[in-house]
Amino acid sequence: MKKRILFLMSDTGGGHRAAALAIEEAIHHLYPETYQTYVEDIWKHHTPWPVNKIPNTYAWLTGPGLPLWRLMWSGSVRWPAHRLVIPGISPVLERKMLRYLDALRPDVVVSVHPLMNHLGLKWLRKLQLDVPFVTVVTDMVTIHPLWICPKVTCCLVSTDLAKKMALDFGMSPDKVEVVGQPVSLKFGVMSSDKQTARRLLNLDLERRTVLVVGGGEGFGPMFEIAREIAGRVPLAQLLVVAGRNQHLKDRLEAATWEIPTHIYGFTNQMPELMRAADVVTTKAGPGTIGEAFIAGVPPLISGYIPGQEKGNVTYVQMHHAGAYAETPAEIAGLISDWFRPNNPTLDEMAGNAARLARPEASLKIAARVCSLIGNQTNLEVMPSPRVALSLAG
Repeated sequence: MKKRILFLMSDTGGGHRAAALAIEEAIHHLYPETYQTYVEDIWKHHTPWPVNKIPNTYAWLTGPGLPLWRLMWSGSVRWPAHRLVIPGISPVLERKMLRYLDALRPDVVVSVHPLMNHLGLKWLRKLQLDVPFVTVVTDMVTIHPLWICPKVTCCLVSTDLAKKMALDFGMSPDKVEVVGQPVSLKFGVMSSDKQTARRLLNLDLERRTVLVVGGGEGFGPMFEIAREIAGRVPLAQLLVVAGRNQHLKDRLEAATWEIPTHIYGFTNQMPELMRAADVVTTKAGPGTIGEAFIAGVPPLISGYIPGQEKGNVTYVQMHHAGAYAETPAEIAGLISDWFRPNNPTLDEMAGNAARLARPEASLKIAARVCSLIGNQTNLEVMPSPRVALSLAG
């Protein structure tokens, strides 16, 4: 019987599921036909009503309800949330979860969500399931104390700054490993040069290219950003990914554009789009920033969620691997300046972004998770020949 790997997550934003799917993809790439993997939205599928509706509030909290989110974050960071909140909500949630875990009987559990660490371990112990438990912190720099449960088997983080926070929150040094941001392996096998990527996408080969994204949901003032760039950067071309935001896509398609503009909905071509771009405007989501680094494209950050994304902005700026601008006019102004002939800024930032890249992150995490399953340490690691990655470093 195949060993079972369970990912605990919740769709509060797209990053948790994306990270789980990236690691799942890497597991099946490294060890084909070896494991059964399960990516479960625990909150939506295994908690009672109305608790299972809570993830649906995340989009509002990080949009119109941002002041409330800021208050919740700052308050929960100061309080010992895992001591005050977890004991209170665990009895409400555990009946269905215990039944699910008992039926599945996983051989290893991977948490990619801050609320799943203390709760997940508590449930496993209640069932007397003594299996490895891995935390993969999906926030890049600034992590919430709820991410850190010192009793887990190991804790995998993206950056040295995140590791320092994990240690400050009580994680044992021998349990914390810096592995990078887990993203799909497709970003490690992108076309080797921009011209090839542009040719594949039927783009103008000579124009500088701006990619405008807002996550899978098309978050933020993407329309205004794209319009401002189109009006102020006449020699550029635009790639705008509206994601699942059909209203935004309709607005974009109805507009008259001053420069070549290509509009996409939710797409599986993000690796090609990243590689074709000279700069990507994005909110400060860790997944998109990690993808941009691998593509060697500087992110121009247009906004961030207070708390977990603020440190991402600082991280990009301190390494001169991108920039931050708050308004569409500022964003267009920076891009116009970067695209001036003989301005070395863009090339410098692109080089710095590439140096921060960790295209092997998902493979490293996958190998680490599988090494914890009994007698699996001798499995041969089989990375794609097109991905020049080392699992040793």
